Amino acid sequence: MEIKRLTERVAYVPNPVNIGVVYTESTAVLVDSGLDESVPRKISRLLEKPPLYLINTHSHADHCGGNAFLKKRFSTRVFAPKMEKEIIENTVFEPFYLYGAYPPNELRNKFLMANPSAVDEAIEEGTITIENVDLEIVPLSGHSPNQIGVAVDGVLFCADAVFSEETLRKHRIFVIYSVEKFLETLDFLEKTNYSCYVPSHGEVTRDIGELVEKNRKAVENIINAVLEITVNPVSTDELMKQLFNRFEITLENLTQYILYRSTVHAYLSFLLDRKEIEREFRDNVLVWRRC
Repeated sequence: MEIKRLTERVAYVPNPVNIGVVYTESTAVLVDSGLDESVPRKISRLLEKPPLYLINTHSHADHCGGNAFLKKRFSTRVFAPKMEKEIIENTVFEPFYLYGAYPPNELRNKFLMANPSAVDEAIEEGTITIENVDLEIVPLSGHSPNQIGVAVDGVLFCADAVFSEETLRKHRIFVIYSVEKFLETLDFLEKTNYSCYVPSHGEVTRDIGELVEKNRKAVENIINAVLEITVNPVSTDELMKQLFNRFEITLENLTQYILYRSTVHAYLSFLLDRKEIEREFRDNVLVWRRC
């Protein structure tokens, strides 16, 4: 693990979830904390001074799993977006909303349910100042309800607003909370001109345009697949089966299943609201069909 400088006071730590580092005169601000305590534990050893501030871009466990360690070890002050704050403090909400009820033990795992931790302040779009360093809070909703990015000195830590080519190839149907918001965020990013972009998953890039287009194309491919499959009425399970076969996805565990199911529901909501598909009940089974 190493810290890579991007500007004089902005850096990041390459990791399965890239961790942002913003230096102030006396400490450092982290952007996200990783999947578990091993991530901030290692990063804190690399820093000259303890990280006394943390900004969570959103509440998914791989972005806030190290919060509890930072709070306990350094009394780190934590900032997070509204709504995401509630989940970070009550992490059972994530597997709960994915599963639709109190989750079984198999789903109460560190990939869906981080150790809960207190958030000191809810943040919104705008600028926050930490030890004379101005950090721009940028709304990037879509992957999660109220995801944000953090920009400083021309560098945008853009969280899961875009995914790397490798992630797109690996997961094919990647997690989205709102298709509409995700596409709006892609449109927004395409118009920005930050000097450097740091996605949570993937390489740092100077030009976000190509990555935005690949993400947009991936979403469009899924939309088109759903519309093609629903030419004939299908249940949600049958729709998912056909999507998995089409995108060569093999289910291996319940965590994977509920993440895919939630994302398929996001596409169904998007198309239903746009009146491109409709739903009905047949023999007490909910089915979907193209309008």
